[in-house]
Amino acid sequence: MDNTYYILAKEQICVNRLHVCTWEFPDESSYIEFGMEFPNESFIKDSITLYLATSFIKKNDSVSCLLKNLSDRDNGRFIFNDVVSGIDNVGEDSRDGSILKFEKRDKLTILPCDIKVNDGFISFEVKKPNRYEGNLYFRVLIKLRKGTIAIKKSGIAQTSYIYDFKINETRNLPQNIYDLKKNKGLELCKIENVFCLHAVPDNFVFSFIDSSKQKNIRKLETLAFQRYLPDVRGLSKDCYNIMFLKDGKKDSYSFFSMCTEETIGSKQIALAIGMNILCSLLFAFSSLRFVKVPSIEWYYQVPWEYWVALGILLFLILYLFTPLKRKL
Repeated sequence: MDNTYYILAKEQICVNRLHVCTWEFPDESSYIEFGMEFPNESFIKDSITLYLATSFIKKNDSVSCLLKNLSDRDNGRFIFNDVVSGIDNVGEDSRDGSILKFEKRDKLTILPCDIKVNDGFISFEVKKPNRYEGNLYFRVLIKLRKGTIAIKKSGIAQTSYIYDFKINETRNLPQNIYDLKKNKGLELCKIENVFCLHAVPDNFVFSFIDSSKQKNIRKLETLAFQRYLPDVRGLSKDCYNIMFLKDGKKDSYSFFSMCTEETIGSKQIALAIGMNILCSLLFAFSSLRFVKVPSIEWYYQVPWEYWVALGILLFLILYLFTPLKRKL
């Protein structure tokens, strides 16, 4: 899947922090989250509209606002990695937005956004709040139609998952993004910092990570995740790791990493060798007593050892070339 993204707007908007978080579920639909933090001074009018452009988005894709999910102390700590000491409503109703107060970091105002999904891009309209503290923030969840976020390359012994994320990379700007910019009068937003996280099953091996951008790799807190995104299926126990990458102070960003999933292990190889030896022995023993009789059909004359050996070989072919997926 092409993971090239562009953040655009009509106004000169500086995104202080862009959060990109992927959730890889091999047996379920995968998800991507995008969160954007920006200053209140970005508002010239009563509302601003930001655009997320990428090739895989289709008009009927599912995209939801996560205001309600973030307006919770436990979820706020899970996402922003700091204790939430208090939450206030922006207006009379919690659906107008929430102000999160943290123990260490600055306050943050979480706002709702009106989402419109089109082929190739999503627009987020954010209305200027009557009350706010600190920077403004909104976050959305995109459900993918395809099974995997990464570029998947399957082999006999292992499957590779390549995460090649590019943000605001103008070197090879697609024609549809160029047309979107021109027709709507948009400009690329300046992004000060990008936080990129990939959640993958713990049987995936991180075979390549850019060490200059890697912050840490940790175990996913399953209960916290289930509380944060209760509608997301595919995660039932502690069997996921999170890779955290960070970069900043650039015009464009690139995050490249790769995971591998072993499909043939040492036990399978040992079993294959043992069955191969068994088949050789069966063929050798049967040849000692195989005598052709012209008056009898050939398949009636084939020794039973041949049929057993052929059955074993057929099983081996299916076993070796069909990846065995572990239930999560």
